[in-house]
Amino acid sequence: MLKHRFVILLSVLVTLFLVSTIAIAADDDTIYFGLPAQLTGADTYIHGELLVDVAQLAVDEINEAGGVLGKKLALKTMDDAGDPKQGVNAANSFCDDPSVVAVLGHPYSGVTLAALPIYQKCGMPVATHGSSPVITELGYENIIANSPNDFIASFATAEYAKSQLNLKSVAIVHNKSLWGQGVAGLFKARAEEQGITVTSFQGIDPEDVDFTPVLTKINGEKPDAVYFAGYTEQGLFRKQMVALGMNQIFIAAEATSSEYIDIVGKDGIGTISPTGAPPMDFTETMKSFAAKFAAKYDGKMPESWSAYYYDKVYMIVDVIKKANSFKREDIVAHIHEADVPSVVYPQGDQFDEKGRLEHPVMFIYQLGEDLQYHVLSTWEGIPPHKTMAPEDYQKWIDVLQNK
Repeated sequence: MLKHRFVILLSVLVTLFLVSTIAIAADDDTIYFGLPAQLTGADTYIHGELLVDVAQLAVDEINEAGGVLGKKLALKTMDDAGDPKQGVNAANSFCDDPSVVAVLGHPYSGVTLAALPIYQKCGMPVATHGSSPVITELGYENIIANSPNDFIASFATAEYAKSQLNLKSVAIVHNKSLWGQGVAGLFKARAEEQGITVTSFQGIDPEDVDFTPVLTKINGEKPDAVYFAGYTEQGLFRKQMVALGMNQIFIAAEATSSEYIDIVGKDGIGTISPTGAPPMDFTETMKSFAAKFAAKYDGKMPESWSAYYYDKVYMIVDVIKKANSFKREDIVAHIHEADVPSVVYPQGDQFDEKGRLEHPVMFIYQLGEDLQYHVLSTWEGIPPHKTMAPEDYQKWIDVLQNK
């Protein structure tokens, strides 16, 4: 009986060993990029579905071309829900998974800032998407950020408001998110430097559905324009402006998505939107990217922000090749050497010693009668961290951190 039990136990152990060996062998043929996406909550289409689709497009292209240093590339996707706490949970999961060699994301700055200490601790290479300038000023050596940061968006918008719109006054609203409050605060400071009077500065709850009290107060201030830094709630906010007969210029930060247009419809005509999201016909490379995406996903079109994640995949692959290694620490050691052609940027993706983008581009759009956004202005210049004295740049970082 004991001998029989021993044989059964031995057989089970051998089977388990073979299964685990097969699993290890399969993993040895594949490396993984962690992809935190917003699969639940707000913005699940732009920063969820499309984000996953576009990263998969890049992965498939790379695998068809032979993979990365002889291995296949794959994604491991987790839901961060646009929430810092859930983002931390996703970061811990990626860190604890030895097959994940790098992370692409998170979509929101607030989630990124919450997750970065986790990634730093486990030595995870990260190509971030959050646009807060604070991200690259924390001393982390494991990150690169290929989105144009909020300094550029806020400064370019305030300068355009003064020089082209001739604004003398503006009411500023944000959605209380780290990104919204930061962008609005920078716009406020730069607008005041330009001589524009800020009639009010306030945050709203993005879960609200009735903004009438806020709008009634703003209308009484008689500003030339209303500036709003928010997410999908911008559409409802704009519709209620129109319903109240408010005729101020409406400037909505990052409101160029199809979701905004679907919500606001004809009431959105005239909306001015500053964003780092390029028009789909900005370059021939951008047109080619959109055509490839549509061909893969049955005619579905990407959104402008999608291109940044396509670039991220190629950026990290480039670093892995330069490191000639899949070890996290080796990838981190070479991460600032990323240098690849970009779907978005005419001069490509390159980074300085802090992981800041070297050649950003910024756009200001207006929503036309055809319910399409048209470019009013393109900013393509030297980023603020290169033109400001270090102490002045730090002053603006302190504004974002409410110091």
